[in-house]
Amino acid sequence: MTGLFLSDLHLFSRRSVGQLHWDRHRDAIAAADVVVLGGDIFDIRWSQMGSLDTTLKAAEGWLHDAISLNPGAAWMYLLGNHDCHPRLQSILQTVADKQANFSWTPDVWRHGNNLFLHGDVLDGHQNLGGLDAYRATFHEDHPRGSFGNLMYSAVIETRLHGVIPRWRHTHPKTCRKLIQYLESQRPDTLNGVQNIFFGHTHVAISNYRFERYLFHNAGSGIRHLNFAPAPFEVMHVRDR
Repeated sequence: MTGLFLSDLHLFSRRSVGQLHWDRHRDAIAAADVVVLGGDIFDIRWSQMGSLDTTLKAAEGWLHDAISLNPGAAWMYLLGNHDCHPRLQSILQTVADKQANFSWTPDVWRHGNNLFLHGDVLDGHQNLGGLDAYRATFHEDHPRGSFGNLMYSAVIETRLHGVIPRWRHTHPKTCRKLIQYLESQRPDTLNGVQNIFFGHTHVAISNYRFERYLFHNAGSGIRHLNFAPAPFEVMHVRDR
């Protein structure tokens, strides 16, 4: 049995080609026994849908369509910073109430020897109130206007958005920070863990060993960046 981890599609944003990546991997998604959506699947701040209401309605429809692609799989959604809006959390719960095979969590999910989180703690730890305070800065987000999106698109075309994350989030520094966070905030979840899957950095990683863990990151659906869903072995154990 196999699982698949995907994150950071940033759907609805002008800068995203996440839907193209999703469609390219439809067969693998349809064949997985567990699908983990690792946060920032939607991008409320930079949505091109015209309004918050329209964006949220589109997100709910997208989720139902995604689940229908593989109704026999277990689906898990992890919040990221760009999709942690309280109203989107309500939608995730509505979907969970309607779809018995869909669940969501705001932080960390453990399945067998695999641990999953979005990874925005890498930036959230810099806030005085930690991750919660960092995410709260996204709670009042509404789609930005056309001018802001055009400026953001101009930055994307310079491809600096690919250089800066690789400089800020080097593999050793990133892995060390994630381990420190988990050891300080969620120490019990690390017992027996071999693989840590995360997103947020937009830097694809596959089987990168740091200390006793293997790290995996699916990359990003933002234009000009690498994206590759990360497979994992599904264990017949109770999830945490």
